[in-house]
Amino acid sequence: MKISCLLLDDDPLVLDLLQAYISMTDVLDIKAVFTDPLEAHRYLMEHQVQVLFSDITMPHLTGIDLVRSLQQPPLVVLMTAHPQYAMEGFNLDVIDFLLKPISLDRFLKAVNKVASILRVQTAATEIPSDTLTGWGSFFIRTDAQFVRLHYREVLYIEALKDFTKINTADGRTHLTLVNLKNLEHQLPAGLFIRTHRSYLVNAARIDSMTSLEVKVGGHALPLGQTYRERVTEQIVNHSLIRRN
Repeated sequence: MKISCLLLDDDPLVLDLLQAYISMTDVLDIKAVFTDPLEAHRYLMEHQVQVLFSDITMPHLTGIDLVRSLQQPPLVVLMTAHPQYAMEGFNLDVIDFLLKPISLDRFLKAVNKVASILRVQTAATEIPSDTLTGWGSFFIRTDAQFVRLHYREVLYIEALKDFTKINTADGRTHLTLVNLKNLEHQLPAGLFIRTHRSYLVNAARIDSMTSLEVKVGGHALPLGQTYRERVTEQIVNHSLIRRN
């Protein structure tokens, strides 16, 4: 399913460029295109889109003021030729900030960020409520028996070649002959998240994180560069208490 979007810029040439880029991606569905931010505001008050691509410096209303005026704004990607606006834009929790002139590869990176966030949001809504609250469970085979583990008690899962070691909150560990990749695919994506090539973590159990590690139940686990952006988006950005 395509991602619905609105394009807003007072420069028609920029809008033409964005529409050309979008025609190459087959990911976005353009619902409306505006050069006037007041018209865009009226549209957003009556219609929903998943992502807004907006210029910042425009007559009558800036892109930043437009976002602030919306009670439930869509995901936002801001565009400008003036990099000094970047910090103010990111304080609004925008998904990305594109500096003009916008290249195709940079635009595609922003689209990938949007798609990643929407996938996480969709996966979370499809998970049964007992799973999200941690009351669901699953079985693993260890030695000669099947063991039931509740999602809420799992802290993290560690890869050990063809085995995985499941670490629980009570200090126990369970070895099972399933590799980490297969286990990751079978556990709820909205509840468990890959933080490193060797670690799968219960997202609800993360106590803190830096750019290099996550702490889970007193254990410091490495945060791989490949996974850092996704972990930040899923774990921090959607539940961070913001400044007014």
